[in-house]
Amino acid sequence: MEVLSLGEKVKKRRKELNMTLKDVAGNRVTPGQISLVESSKSNPSMDLLDYLAETLDISVEYFMESENTQADRICEYFSEMAEISIEIGEFEKASKYIEKGDHYINQYNLILPKAKNLYLKGMLEISRRNFTKAFDYLFQCNVIYSTHNYKGSYIDNFMLVAKTCMDQESLPMAISYFHKSEALFVEGILTDEIMLAKVYFYLAVAYKKVGNLEKSKEYTAKSNEKFEIMSDKRSYGKFLTRLAEKNEMEGNFEEASKYAKMSLQIFRTCGEESEMAEIEMTLGKLYEDFERYEEAVIHFRKSEVLYNRNQEMLKEVNLHLAECYGHLKREEDAYETLNLLDRMILEEDFLGNIKLYLVKSKVESLFKNMRGAVNNLILALNIAREKKLKEEESKIMLLMAKFYLEKGKNVDSYKLLEKSMNIMLQEGGDK
Repeated sequence: MEVLSLGEKVKKRRKELNMTLKDVAGNRVTPGQISLVESSKSNPSMDLLDYLAETLDISVEYFMESENTQADRICEYFSEMAEISIEIGEFEKASKYIEKGDHYINQYNLILPKAKNLYLKGMLEISRRNFTKAFDYLFQCNVIYSTHNYKGSYIDNFMLVAKTCMDQESLPMAISYFHKSEALFVEGILTDEIMLAKVYFYLAVAYKKVGNLEKSKEYTAKSNEKFEIMSDKRSYGKFLTRLAEKNEMEGNFEEASKYAKMSLQIFRTCGEESEMAEIEMTLGKLYEDFERYEEAVIHFRKSEVLYNRNQEMLKEVNLHLAECYGHLKREEDAYETLNLLDRMILEEDFLGNIKLYLVKSKVESLFKNMRGAVNNLILALNIAREKKLKEEESKIMLLMAKFYLEKGKNVDSYKLLEKSMNIMLQEGGDK
């Protein structure tokens, strides 16, 4: 990665396109003028910059990006790679990325990237169990934030120190830093509800460890309240929308805008998750139709996670799962799923109960329990008759007719087929 001056960018792009100075100059300027720009001996006017961007097929913004901005962007990449390396335990690689970032930080005197690198050095030393050195780096990081009034950036430092202290059983210091984190929200410096919920959670745990049960209960309730709101994304989105409206009414447009963006992102995520859930569900059905039940189960389980709180879709997913488990001879999983469906489907959900009895019948048949299979068909048929669900009654009779035919009970089978046909004809006539 390299930081380029404007002239170096022009020259690099010209070389990429295999163009000569004369090619670039065209009839607009002289090759000498282009050469002066490339050697940084002359700054082009905006008209010439527009011409160069058009001729070299690249954006004006690319040419106008300052060296400091480029260095800042490169440092951001190195810091991201360093953090990833720490997370996966590749400490030497992390150290090298931090060193690469330091090179640009020192050359271009970058303030925020320097603070970020100090934070990463702290993380790295904590991973190596060098706590004194780690806290020194984090202190230096906070000095930069304080000097330049970046109060909102304190949170990562405070939380890292607090969690480290809690891991080392230095509980009073841990609690102190968790409260420093909480204060950022109380003072209105930060508004990230997810982070605040985490702060409450860790305070509840820390107070429990020191034996202060009243404080632990207080922060457990606060944490639970936040997480309850956030666990239902649509409700959380509405909550953020209300916060945006409240701030708008109070004339705090910056905060209102921030909450509005957060809310919009939540609703967009909900839409994407809904689409993915539908895709996974459909893939499951396709594999089920292809009799590739292992693959079907994988996709049904994925859709189950994505549907989360959509009870109706969760019922459908589990109906398919129970049957797939039956085909795979996974008896325990099949019956466990059927028991779950017994709890999910309410007594007054007549169509839901009919579907459940039909799946139960199929599963019992797959496990060679023919009496159980027939009994569940009869239970489904009774509901359909009692509630005058003619279409379902006809379908169930067809299933029973097929069952009796396979058992050699031709007379019973034909009677059921005849009744089923009569219902269908009657229904067709009514329509």
